[in-house]
Amino acid sequence: MTVLFNEKINLTEDATRFINEYIDYVKELNHKDLFEGLKDKQILKNKFIFKMYQLENLDSAMVDVHVANNRVYILASVWTSKVITIGSIPLTPKLKLALSNNYYPKLSITGGFFKQVVPDDFDKDKIVDGFDPYQLTLEIHKADMTVYKSQKIDSVYHAAFKTENSLITVSKNLMRCFAVFGLLLGLGFMFLGYMLTGLLVIIAFFGVNSYTLIIADTHMQTQPQRQRIS
Repeated sequence: MTVLFNEKINLTEDATRFINEYIDYVKELNHKDLFEGLKDKQILKNKFIFKMYQLENLDSAMVDVHVANNRVYILASVWTSKVITIGSIPLTPKLKLALSNNYYPKLSITGGFFKQVVPDDFDKDKIVDGFDPYQLTLEIHKADMTVYKSQKIDSVYHAAFKTENSLITVSKNLMRCFAVFGLLLGLGFMFLGYMLTGLLVIIAFFGVNSYTLIIADTHMQTQPQRQRIS
């Protein structure tokens, strides 16, 4: 994952509304994603002396950018909620270059509600709840151009078989080869005195493949007639 650009966003008043909608969405989807899925007792037991924020990321947010008047406006939404303009940043040459590539935008977040373990007046650990101002950062990531094995197999397949008929022809020829091979192998076993084995081989290779070829040919001959009738 290559980050081409990242910069803090000048937030609008609607940014807080978007974050609250995101928190409600996470609560409904999987509340364990808040505060890293830990309850107060677990936080206290592990003595987390650093601030544990309610949100660690905004990975489920749908993000888009809009360029106008030498500024990049950041649009965000959650699931089917209304798209909100959460802020903007200046269109710098570096950002312009990042947007000219195959890219996708993401948001990172700092601040918000947090929990922290602190000692009380009697030097006994307790949890305090607090809030830091939100700060969102726009990240421009380079799109992954990886060609997966399935794509390679698909390319080879289309290169080898230009049409469906060419695939059918190759399949039929392979079945004919198996049928002839089975017949010769079966006769060979019979010649050596293994009559039952030879018969089974002939049925398995020659008989089955021949029957399949007959059924396939019959289907191909009747298919145009069915199309004309319909």
